[in-house]
Amino acid sequence: FNTIMWVYLGWYSGIKLGWGKFRCPEALMIILIGTVLGWITGLNESSVVSDAVDVVKWWGPKWTADEMFEDFDLVKDYLGIIIPIGISAAASTLMCLVSAKEAGDPYPVRESMIADGLGTCLASFFGSPFGTVLYIGHPAHKRSGAKIGYSLANGAIYFVMSCFGILALIQSIVNQATIGPIVFFVGLMVNEEALNFMPARHYSAYIIGLFPSVYDWVTNVADRAPLTGDGTYNTNTPGTSGWVGVLAWKRGALLVSLLWVSMLVNVLDRHWLQATIWAAVAATFAVFGIIHVPEAGFDTFSEATWEQCSGTADGGADCWDHAEQYMFFVAYIMLGVTFVAIHFAKKFDDTIEEPIDDESRHAFDDWFKDAAVETELKSTRHFTKTAPDADDDDASPEVPAEVEEDAEEAVPEEETAEEKA
Repeated sequence: FNTIMWVYLGWYSGIKLGWGKFRCPEALMIILIGTVLGWITGLNESSVVSDAVDVVKWWGPKWTADEMFEDFDLVKDYLGIIIPIGISAAASTLMCLVSAKEAGDPYPVRESMIADGLGTCLASFFGSPFGTVLYIGHPAHKRSGAKIGYSLANGAIYFVMSCFGILALIQSIVNQATIGPIVFFVGLMVNEEALNFMPARHYSAYIIGLFPSVYDWVTNVADRAPLTGDGTYNTNTPGTSGWVGVLAWKRGALLVSLLWVSMLVNVLDRHWLQATIWAAVAATFAVFGIIHVPEAGFDTFSEATWEQCSGTADGGADCWDHAEQYMFFVAYIMLGVTFVAIHFAKKFDDTIEEPIDDESRHAFDDWFKDAAVETELKSTRHFTKTAPDADDDDASPEVPAEVEEDAEEAVPEEETAEEKA
């Protein structure tokens, strides 16, 4: 409780421990408080630290690409996990770019995505399952005065810690109850940015988008496992119909969230054909078992999976027969048909309002153009400052005419007093 409260005291109320101008950074403050309380209350154990000390030695990067491709034929059994994670990873990269753009820094999308993908692929050859380049938090870092050196320092420090096993030692000293609230703050920051940048009418779609990941977390904590020989489950939650609904949204949670939010945003804005497209995309994923069911493929296309069954006293199984793979596909097709029907019905029904087409739906129409102009202007300014004869008119580089024109279009002129009146 104390560490969670200090998240709000530090990052939101501006309370910082220290004296005079010497103040402790928010994250370090929370780590110190949580670590001290952990050792006082006995949550931390010296034996764990002693074991972690033995891990501190040179490990270095290990080439694992050969092992990675040995069992590549098993990939098909995990497509229901791999594809949603791949799509959500790309969406997360775009989210980082959106966050940076809203903070006033429109980075080039193509270059950023390519660098992110190449960096992640390179790291995977050394056993890393994580994205390695872009991460959320640009506005917060910018407010703190962080520049390119911040990211470079982060990468260098983590590289050294990983190579020498220092992270294991830190985790043994700083307990999970301290790290959790800091991760919690990152989640708060992401959600705050999303709410700040979206119209209020989209809040309901946004809230729905949170549920798949919440359900994913709940079921992971419950540790639900397949039906065993004695007809029992390794689960802390009863196998009821409500639980089956939670499981359906857990599978491919990030992709389910993306699909539903996209579909609902178009429903709220009354863009029925766009909503139909998203329903069709969701139906495609559902028919192949990429979302809503445990495994991709057609092995359980018209029958209940183990997740939808509960063990009985005689060693059998009592299955929920209303959440089969083909049913999700049919449900999305029904949604698409509904949207198409509304699209044509509005021509004859005056009660159906016109689509909403405001600035929020065109926020990124000129994203590539703005990023290219901003990059060109920054490079030109940098060259001007570093030129040896900057005071010489002949030595000053000229900004291309097309860049000047694009910059003038991207930055609106200030209104005169008559125009404001």
